[in-house]
Amino acid sequence: MSDESEQQVRMKDFPRQKSFMEPDVNPFIHKIKLTTAQKIQVAIMSVTIAPIRIFMFFFSLFIMWIFARIITIGMKVHVSEPVGQVRAALCNSLRLMGRIGLFFVGLHNIEVRGKRAMAEEAPIMVVAPHSTFFDVFIAFVTEPLPSSVSRIENYETPLFGRLIQTMQPVYVSRKDPDSRRKAIDELKRRSSVKGKWPQVLVFPEGTCTNRKSLITFKAGSFIPAVPVQPVAIEYLNDIDTVTWTMSGPGGFTLLWLTLCQFQLKVRVTYLPVYVPNRTEKENPKLYANNVKRVMAEVLNVPCTDHTFEDCRLMRHAAHLNLPMESGLVEFSKLSRKLGMDIDSVQNRLAEFAQIACERSDGRISIDDFARFLNVPITPALQEMFDLYDRNQSGVIDFREYVIGLSLVSQPAVTEDTVRLAFKVFDSDQNGTISKEEFNHVLFSTFGDEINGKDIFNDIKKSCPDRVAYEEFYAFVKARPEYAKLFVWYKDMGEDKIENEISDNMLSSTTNQHVNSPRNRLQKSNKVDDSLVD
Repeated sequence: MSDESEQQVRMKDFPRQKSFMEPDVNPFIHKIKLTTAQKIQVAIMSVTIAPIRIFMFFFSLFIMWIFARIITIGMKVHVSEPVGQVRAALCNSLRLMGRIGLFFVGLHNIEVRGKRAMAEEAPIMVVAPHSTFFDVFIAFVTEPLPSSVSRIENYETPLFGRLIQTMQPVYVSRKDPDSRRKAIDELKRRSSVKGKWPQVLVFPEGTCTNRKSLITFKAGSFIPAVPVQPVAIEYLNDIDTVTWTMSGPGGFTLLWLTLCQFQLKVRVTYLPVYVPNRTEKENPKLYANNVKRVMAEVLNVPCTDHTFEDCRLMRHAAHLNLPMESGLVEFSKLSRKLGMDIDSVQNRLAEFAQIACERSDGRISIDDFARFLNVPITPALQEMFDLYDRNQSGVIDFREYVIGLSLVSQPAVTEDTVRLAFKVFDSDQNGTISKEEFNHVLFSTFGDEINGKDIFNDIKKSCPDRVAYEEFYAFVKARPEYAKLFVWYKDMGEDKIENEISDNMLSSTTNQHVNSPRNRLQKSNKVDDSLVD
């Protein structure tokens, strides 16, 4: 079998390739394209209807704020008991006022399907997809006014702070490291007393998307292990002027364009209460994922493993002068399957930016890869690149780079394989690698195009002319791409390598090139199928 045929077989059998397949949707990007007629409509309504709408909305908001001030007199920020009947009735009057305020911004007709459950049936109401600041209208659709989870900083927000307080929210604080645990404990406490507290409204995605998919549901609202009611929101206008994502129009632009529409068409679907089974109660992530799948089926959208951390990575990519989409990696899946945290992925993104610095598309070719590693393009390097290139496009994006490092290169960094590779370089077996020994082995592997001097200088730390094992191991651990290349000798067997190198050291430069182990190494390289198990 030829080298090319063997390589195709290895690529076909690469374990679990589909499990890391990139999704077809990017949930954090949104673009608005207005037709000529729509632009004319916006221009006309911007000087007629929109100013009246915005005035009436803020006027109604001011009236609501006055009522909220009265309702919250004597009310503690962190409420330990639900409000009394009189205060609860006043809070529900705010729901009607809020509905009037939303009418002024275009929410004239809200289609409601299904029936909202009572608090004793489902203490928590999970709403998705979360795509815009307009989603707050869900609190005013049906009575009674629900509770919510909110940042403590929102309490100090003019106008909105007092309105939020009337909902008896569960506050979280970014400054308090125990805030998340306290919020979950409060959810458990409220859920344990059925019907006493209003339902808690939660957006489990934790960030805004474009509604093209449902991203990872955070497990926090599922930890209490109580029944929840899923609620699906759909915006039905032909032109989407509400979606607020990481990459897209800003909040003010969206608000003004929405005010310049005749009305917002919205559908709210209250799904049947989801009662967790025993396994789901013990595994909140499984519970959250199963609820997400039920909602995705109703909405007819796919599920993805994107999270808010993907937004952070997109910001970091833009900071590194990469296309923002480069940071979109489905962080939740990488974290779960590869054990990577956000800091390690950000570090890899910075490294990737160095490789892709000469390209504008945020991808790297085999030439970029070879230049970054200071090695020529050899069959060995090409095969490793092809294993990284999961969709066989001829270029690698950041997602493929991270997965390739974890599944192809990093498994080569073991004590045994690195020590064997070190022995290959250390031909005189004195415990260190000289510059001559290092260059000789690289020349035998890659030919005379290799720039071994720069690689050797990157490895050495203490002694200028020799590399100790500890330095060698630290280097390949930090740069696993080299580890895969350095330990390519492993399948040849230690004795065979030593004999081959000894023979090569006695031969001429021409014979070295002809008899080098480079071509034989290609046939012995295989991917360990156990790496992803």
